[in-house]
Amino acid sequence: MNTQKPSPVTSITDAATQTVTQSADAIKEEANRFGELAKAWWNRNADLLRDAAGTLRDEANAISTRTRLYVKDEPVKSVLVAAAVGAALTSLLMLVMKRDR
Repeated sequence: MNTQKPSPVTSITDAATQTVTQSADAIKEEANRFGELAKAWWNRNADLLRDAAGTLRDEANAISTRTRLYVKDEPVKSVLVAAAVGAALTSLLMLVMKRDR
C-alpha cells in the first residue's frame, strides 16, 4: 500500500482552491440576491410611477374639462381673469429682470 502523506504544497494548493471555490459561490449567491432585490425595487417603483402618471393625467383632464366649461359659462369673466393673470406674470417677470441688472 502506498500511504504517502500529501506534500505541504499540495495541501496548501487544495485548501486555497477550496477557499476560492467557496468564496466564488458566496459571491455568486450574493450577486443573485442583490439582482433580485434590485429587480423587485425597480418593479415596485415603476408601478408607483405609472400610478402617479395616471393620476396626474386624470387630474389634468379634469382641470381641462372644468376650465372649458367655465369659459363657456363665463366668457367675459374668463377673458378678464386671463388678462389679469398675464399682466401680473409680465409685471413679475419685468421686476425680476430689472433686479438682475
